[in-house]
Amino acid sequence: METDMSQYDKKERAAESLATASLVLGIISLVSMLCCCPFVFSAIGIVLALLSKGAESTLRPRAKTGLVLSITGIVISVILVAFTIAMPLFMYKTNPEFRKNIDDAMVESLEQDEELFRQVYGDDVYDQMMDIFTKGGSI
Repeated sequence: METDMSQYDKKERAAESLATASLVLGIISLVSMLCCCPFVFSAIGIVLALLSKGAESTLRPRAKTGLVLSITGIVISVILVAFTIAMPLFMYKTNPEFRKNIDDAMVESLEQDEELFRQVYGDDVYDQMMDIFTKGGSI
C-alpha cells in the first residue's frame, strides 16, 4: 500500500511541477512579446498546462493561470504581428508621400547593389543576366 501512495505522490509532484512550469512560461510569453518569440513560450506553456492535468478532470489553479497567460500571449502576439504587417501595407496604399519614400529607398538600394556588382564583377548586372540566358543557363 505504501508503494501505491508514493507513486501517487510522485505523480502529484510531477503534475504540480508541470503546472508551475506552465505558469512561468505563460508569464515569460507575456514579458517576451516585444523582444523575442513569445509563440514558443506560449505553445510550450499550453502543452505543459494540459499535461499537468493527468487523469484528473480539472486543471490545477497554477495550470489554469499558466494556460490563460499562454493563450493571452499567443493572442496578443498574433495581433501585434498582424498589425506590424498590415500597418505598412495600409500606409503604402493610402499615403502617397509614404509610398514615394519607400519607392525612392528601393530605387536607391537597387542602384547601390548595381554599383557594387559593377565593382566586384566589372560588368553590368543586365549584361551578366543576358549572357547567362543566352548560354542556356550555364555560368
